[in-house]
Amino acid sequence: MRKVLFLTLALLTTSCANYINKMYNELDGVNQRELEQKRANVDNTFDQYRNSYGDRRQTSSNTPNMAPQVKRRYNNNQLSQRQQPQPKRVTANNFHDHGNTGSLWAGNGNENYLFTKNKWKRNGDIILVNVQTRLKNDITMELKRAFPPMPTLAGQNPESTTATTTPGQPQAPAAAGAEEGEDTSASNKIHDKISGVIVEEISRDHLLVRGQKNVLFKNRKHLVELQALISRKDINEDDTIDSTKFLESSVTVLR
Repeated sequence: MRKVLFLTLALLTTSCANYINKMYNELDGVNQRELEQKRANVDNTFDQYRNSYGDRRQTSSNTPNMAPQVKRRYNNNQLSQRQQPQPKRVTANNFHDHGNTGSLWAGNGNENYLFTKNKWKRNGDIILVNVQTRLKNDITMELKRAFPPMPTLAGQNPESTTATTTPGQPQAPAAAGAEEGEDTSASNKIHDKISGVIVEEISRDHLLVRGQKNVLFKNRKHLVELQALISRKDINEDDTIDSTKFLESSVTVLR
């Protein structure tokens, strides 16, 4: 009798426990679905910020699995005739060189070529300036302006003051109108050379050159500084440039 009573109580207890667990599971399921629905609503609210209509580019954030842009052919025999890419038709225009980039004959680039020398200069490169007649006169006038002649007393005959220079250096003209009778060959004559250094790259095609030279003027040595704006294409192959090719220039007497 006791065994029957014990088994009956155990069966009732187990049935009640299973019923209570089932009720808990149903309640938890309803709460879980409600929580997921709330989270979904919150996510939908911020979707306009996550997926902007203005930017529809594919990225790894919005497209985790992206197809490769280049489809490689690992086995040509497995591809059909339609799937194989057709070769591009070549026309006569493809054989014409419309530019001088990378050419073997054009030396306008920034690399060495087979038949030309490299004329591409950078900051710190040395260039020799050929002092021609016009630049020589500018240097002379600047020296006269910095060191004018001494005033003479009344009644005395002023002696002609001429500038003595070493051979090959700029010197003052004997008369003011001496330059008027010079022809083209005389104006292109090289009187001296000034060693200059590229101090700045103004643009891709223009450079700023600065150089100094000791000049004898009135039996005294003076330091003259030259600054000039030049073009890359005017630089000769031997790293020299004529003063007539200057775009802008200035002469300053330092001491």
